[in-house]
Amino acid sequence: MEISALEFVVIGAVGVLAGVVNGTIGGGSLLTYPVLVWAGIPPVFAAATNTTGLAAGNPAALIPHRKSGLVEFSQWRFHAAITALGALIGGLLLIGLPERVFEFLVPVLLVASSLVMLRRPASVSASPTPRNQTLMRLLAGGVYNGYFGPGQGVIAMSILTRDGRLTMHQIVAIKNFLLAVSNVVVAVLFMATGYVVWSAALVLLGLVAAGGWMGGRLSHRVNPTLLRFGVAAVGLISAIAFVIQ
Repeated sequence: MEISALEFVVIGAVGVLAGVVNGTIGGGSLLTYPVLVWAGIPPVFAAATNTTGLAAGNPAALIPHRKSGLVEFSQWRFHAAITALGALIGGLLLIGLPERVFEFLVPVLLVASSLVMLRRPASVSASPTPRNQTLMRLLAGGVYNGYFGPGQGVIAMSILTRDGRLTMHQIVAIKNFLLAVSNVVVAVLFMATGYVVWSAALVLLGLVAAGGWMGGRLSHRVNPTLLRFGVAAVGLISAIAFVIQ
């Protein structure tokens, strides 16, 4: 499929912004998915390309945290594996179910993930959630991430906040770790099955990584409320556009 020079420029610019958003609060794929569809990529291919193109953003966001001592990432490897398993299941559902099912669900999923963005993050709880509950929630969130994806960063942060033992800065770092693993796993699935539009994915991979690195550095300074409302507004507008189409 042909993508014009203007469309490449817009995809790249939005990719940088999405990387910054993903490196902080999450939800950057709410920005990039509608742009890929606007560029003429069919919805299922757009979802797979979106996930693949954003796969480098969360690993890049981890770089500023790597030597900070903020989080012991080895303690979260099993959580990352569970999240990745859910993403793999979601990816298989995306390519296995009829395309019309996905096209019907897109506006619903966009509205739902936008409303999740609007929800104010809960404060850290004094009563930690049992580990099994956290794992089951991460598995379910992973399924959503593999099937559609936009808003998954916010969902992961909500799950980790409910865990109750982490500061907000730790939650951001762990969220980036979990999504780095799960996005890479499901991206490999999409690449192996031919659902990735490489011209768009390669533009996103490099520029989202750059944005993710900036987001990791800015995670302590950025205004999360402003980002949440801005991204949610884009998601809701995109949902309306899909319904009109």
